[in-house]
Amino acid sequence: MTDLFIRESGQQHAQTIVFLHASGSSSRMWRRHMAALEKDFYCLAIDLPGHGKSHDVDWTNFDDVTEMIADIIKDKTHGKPHLVGLSLGGGLVLTLLEKHADLFDRALVDGMCHYPIKGYRKIIAGVYIMSLFKNTGLLAQILSKGMAKDGVPEEDYQSFVADLQDTSGRSFRRAMSQANLLNLDLTFDNPIFFVSGGKESPSMHESHKLLASQNTFSECAYYPDKGHAWLFSDVATHIELIKYFLQGASFPHALRRFD
Repeated sequence: MTDLFIRESGQQHAQTIVFLHASGSSSRMWRRHMAALEKDFYCLAIDLPGHGKSHDVDWTNFDDVTEMIADIIKDKTHGKPHLVGLSLGGGLVLTLLEKHADLFDRALVDGMCHYPIKGYRKIIAGVYIMSLFKNTGLLAQILSKGMAKDGVPEEDYQSFVADLQDTSGRSFRRAMSQANLLNLDLTFDNPIFFVSGGKESPSMHESHKLLASQNTFSECAYYPDKGHAWLFSDVATHIELIKYFLQGASFPHALRRFD
């Protein structure tokens, strides 16, 4: 069994949702999702290697971490779970789709491309620099100010900054670099919803449209005038999207489908 920390809520006899967080964050970014969904689902949110309470577990590579997640799915979920992943977590959903599609049912992939986006080398260089300064007051101030401007509640951006500071620098660099180098050849039957911020790279949007065209049960959409990790500024819409895709609720009015 893996040494990764797992946050749990809901009834164990219910259908499971497995939440996979973004790099530099932790399982607690999903606390509002879990509170909203625990009446209908058994919710599991995993602290990925080097993050949160899994800080002392080294991030090695995507293949290893994918197998860790697969082991958790086999050991702790009921039937075939649904997966929800943001950014780095979305990359893990995609690698699970490539290697273990039979282990889960539906999935929501947010802010992740299945091939390197244009300008990925600059992103990797920025990740390296950020890892060197992630525990400084200056970076905390810059991140807090930027997230506040985007409408993120104070409690949430303070939580994110604290999680980033707790993250292993080496694991952060490895995970983000590898995520930006993913290049997957995906063919799948699982229903997948791909979502992104409207301001994200056009490469991201093209990836999502291409992957969503794989089957009639997959979909894609974007949040206008929002960037990467938009869910931090509008958790309610992200929860609405999950309820839409997993439970047949109304499509979130804040999102737009591609023409």
